[in-house]
Amino acid sequence: MDFRLLGWISLGLAIVSASPYWLRTLNKWTFKTKKKWFTNLLRELRKIHKITGLLLAGIALYHGYLALNNNIKLHTGTLVYAAFLLTVLLGVVHFFKKDRRAFKGHKVMALVSFLLFLLHLIEPWALGKWFGIW
Repeated sequence: MDFRLLGWISLGLAIVSASPYWLRTLNKWTFKTKKKWFTNLLRELRKIHKITGLLLAGIALYHGYLALNNNIKLHTGTLVYAAFLLTVLLGVVHFFKKDRRAFKGHKVMALVSFLLFLLHLIEPWALGKWFGIW
């Protein structure tokens, strides 16, 4: 399978995985609906949040493996993966310990991850260009 297709699949999974948060926030800021269909949609998206996150972790890792031709390099994708991994770990801590600080960290790291994800989409080799790493 082509690494580009896996990258687009990863993008779709990231959007779906984060959708419970951004849909709820968008609703709070604009529509302010409390309709049953919307709350049901959010409930269903929260159920698949963990599954899509795990799929994202596996597919993104394979995407990077294929894209870098089996070489491990410091790359924007590596930073994105590390940020998403930290996001997942904070989410797991919150899930099992109900730690509110971990949940806040989970949300902050999700934002950082998506900003790094945007950098990766726009300029994948930015680290090499900016810092002369390779």
